[in-house]
Amino acid sequence: MTNGRAEAWAPTVAGHLRWMHGVLGSLRLPPEHHDALWSGLLAIQARADDPELRVAVFGEASSGKSTLLNALLRRRLLPSSARVTTRTTTVLRYRRGAEGLRLRTADGTVLSWPSEPFARWAGHPYLCWPSGLDEALRQVLTTELAGHIRDLEVRTPVRLLGGGVAMLDTPGFSVTDRGHRELAEAAVRHADLALVVVPAVAAMSMTLVDFLTGPLRDHHERCAFVLTKIDLIDHDERAETVKVVEDRIKELGIEDPVLLPCAPGKALEELVGPAAHGPVHGLRPRPGRPEYLPGFLTVEARISRLAADSRQSATAATVLGSLSQLLGTLEEAAAAQRAEFSRVEHRLAALSPPDFPAFLNAWAQRVMDRAGPELWHAAVEAGEPSSSLGRLDAAVTAAVAGDRIDDIRAATAEVSRIVRIHLRTEAEQATRAAADRARRLLAAEAESLARDFAARYGTPTGAAGWTPAILVAPPAAVLGLPTPDLSGVDRALTAVGAHLTTCGTWRTGGSAVTGAVLGTAVFPGIGTVIGGALGAFIGKRDPDTARDQFLRTVRPVIATAHEEIGRFVAEFLLRVSQGVRDSVTALREKYDHEFGEEVARIAAAHYRQRAELATGIAAAEQAAAIARHRREQVAALYHREPGTAPHDGAPGPVPCIRGAVEPWTRTPTPGPPTAPDRRPPYHRPPPRRSP
Repeated sequence: MTNGRAEAWAPTVAGHLRWMHGVLGSLRLPPEHHDALWSGLLAIQARADDPELRVAVFGEASSGKSTLLNALLRRRLLPSSARVTTRTTTVLRYRRGAEGLRLRTADGTVLSWPSEPFARWAGHPYLCWPSGLDEALRQVLTTELAGHIRDLEVRTPVRLLGGGVAMLDTPGFSVTDRGHRELAEAAVRHADLALVVVPAVAAMSMTLVDFLTGPLRDHHERCAFVLTKIDLIDHDERAETVKVVEDRIKELGIEDPVLLPCAPGKALEELVGPAAHGPVHGLRPRPGRPEYLPGFLTVEARISRLAADSRQSATAATVLGSLSQLLGTLEEAAAAQRAEFSRVEHRLAALSPPDFPAFLNAWAQRVMDRAGPELWHAAVEAGEPSSSLGRLDAAVTAAVAGDRIDDIRAATAEVSRIVRIHLRTEAEQATRAAADRARRLLAAEAESLARDFAARYGTPTGAAGWTPAILVAPPAAVLGLPTPDLSGVDRALTAVGAHLTTCGTWRTGGSAVTGAVLGTAVFPGIGTVIGGALGAFIGKRDPDTARDQFLRTVRPVIATAHEEIGRFVAEFLLRVSQGVRDSVTALREKYDHEFGEEVARIAAAHYRQRAELATGIAAAEQAAAIARHRREQVAALYHREPGTAPHDGAPGPVPCIRGAVEPWTRTPTPGPPTAPDRRPPYHRPPPRRSP
């Protein structure tokens, strides 16, 4: 692409290739996508720098492809018969003064003929002799060896179509073996010009139409149709056959088809005989009046002229077509990469570690919100205040029932004992239940904190690319929760008793003093109150009256004492709640001290990777958009009508072969072209994968 008509497109192609170089170097594509794109890029670069014109021969099985090539070679080199023969794509290239073949097996081994390694691989010792290329090709192309070949190249001393041309003999795309069609479709991507072989006896089958409208749909402007086996049609029906085939091709959207009727097999017989082998270097026909050779030579000359005049534009079209496909592949790969980055970013966003102080504060607040109601509920369930006073009253009433009131000293002692045991038991149960519930609450919430901590900060660690640290939660810090102190109960009741005994409501002199002394001896505090109350009613009253007055006087005192116990329990609950708060604060500070720096590092790594993903998403999105724009530019250039002049320095159009050759109604000079060959001695570049 450095001279001739293609010179105008070189800067554009070079610019696209440079951009793809940069994108593949910066875009973080998966290795398989990167390697495939890089191989395609190198293949396009090599193709753009290679002046060789590649002409591929396509057709159904037994359509005459190999026979056409043999006629161009002037010998029966490629095996041809009514059965399927071509199982791999064969490349024919000129090599001055020598012939041979070179192949690459499926495992990458490169073999040349003639050589002993080739003979050992083929299993025929005689194939190492410097003759018998026909037999070597037969073994390679028609046996099971064909299934083990990746590339096959035949070197010939015949300048095909004037030199500088490589011919590709492709497998028949009508064979049921899918591998044949895939090889033919792969050859389309490498072909600058396409010779479509159409047998006159079975022209334009559905299989051929399917191939023309499928793999070859973008190559119509670079297709020429060779109507073979014309000798099998009656002479007076040949013109009509050509017309029917031409019309059918036009129906497929090819407005001015290049249709070349000939009989390559008969022409080769007239030139070298029905069983001749080996190269033939002259064009002199065998004795007798040739019937088909002149027509074939005319067709050959037209194809040669087509190849010469369309060389640069056809090569440019191939490069642009491959470049368009590669840009499309890059666009898809970049879009897929963007989608994958977006999925990872969304997943990381869902796992974003929360702010550590806020996380600990929320846990601490949740614990304290639970502590108050749960401690109170535990104390209430243990003390049962709704029924406690009723049970106490029932016990006091039973203590003075019947004639027990007559022995006021014994009754007072029993009431004092009942009140002491009941109130002390109630206080002990309520305070102990609250303290136990506080400890269980702290233990459960400490475990919950450990689980939440591992879930919130362990998973994002691995997602952000760090090796997850072993985050062991510290034990719950219970800082000496208060224990019940029942001395407050006595003090509270003593204060209540002092108030009642000094109010003067039921004072009875010595009897009250005596009762108080006796009550104090029985039980300090409580006995003083109850004894003083009882002493006021010691007299000569009947038992029922004494009992009623006793109970009316004692019950308010007991109710007041019960309320004091309730206040004591409430105060104790406040102290327990403060102990829970202190323990929560201590555990929170321990987490912060032990994990604060690690969590900060995790969060920084997490957000750094999210930032990198955001950058990757933007880069992939931009690369996909630019690739799409460039692909559209290349596609527009590829499909631009011939004759359109470039503007503002833009590359010119890709001329199709219709505008590059003389009208096919003209008759060029018979015989092969005589243009000198300017290709260097045989040198095949390393195998290239198709983009």
